[in-house]
Amino acid sequence: MSFIGTGKIKIAAYASGATFAARKFVDVGNASVFEYSFSENKKELLDYQDPAGGTAASVTKIDKVEGKMDLRKFTADNLALALWGSSSVLGVVAITGEAHVIQPGAFIPTNRIINQTIAPVVKKGATVVAPADYTVSAGGITIAATITTATVIAGDAITIDYTPKASNDVQALIASAPNVSIFFEGINSVDGKAAMARLYNVKLGVASNVGQIGEDFGTLSLSFTVNKDTTVTGAGISQFLKLELES
Repeated sequence: MSFIGTGKIKIAAYASGATFAARKFVDVGNASVFEYSFSENKKELLDYQDPAGGTAASVTKIDKVEGKMDLRKFTADNLALALWGSSSVLGVVAITGEAHVIQPGAFIPTNRIINQTIAPVVKKGATVVAPADYTVSAGGITIAATITTATVIAGDAITIDYTPKASNDVQALIASAPNVSIFFEGINSVDGKAAMARLYNVKLGVASNVGQIGEDFGTLSLSFTVNKDTTVTGAGISQFLKLELES
């Protein structure tokens, strides 16, 4: 049987207290690579009795099972997974009194993404800074090289009132490498038959690269190690992974 695989990757947080099927699996979207490989640890005893050499005995064991997946969907959840972090949904409640310091010619990043359809209000105390003294962008405001608002000078404390856009917050590198379970729901493109895989207990590596500027579609490339899952029991049952191919 020839094989060209396509399919969907579903990932759930590993939970030793739940069966594989009871874990909360989420589709991570389009992925261009999903593969795993096996390496051997081989010990050999040379034949010291024969002048011609050779091997008197050998033992081979599986050293480790490693894999790789390239996620092509840059969702907040995928980024949190790839960067050992967390994600949360941020609302659109207006923000008032966000504190900053004004400096001529400087860019001031705001805490949230600005909804530019609603003009921000910049103030020094009760004094409203003239809109001509700054330019608004999604990430903040840029102060003009010369400040024209009376009584406002470099180094003054200011506040910014603005309405943020709905967004997702991703906090990176705040946890150790996550343990997950992976279910691959695949199709053999050669014959159209189903090809499934279950990887029970997987330790994810961190994303090798996260591109923010480029000419090609981005990739979240993740390595992983398949560990033994002692919650999987039964005679002749693998505690590492299981494949099922439609006949």
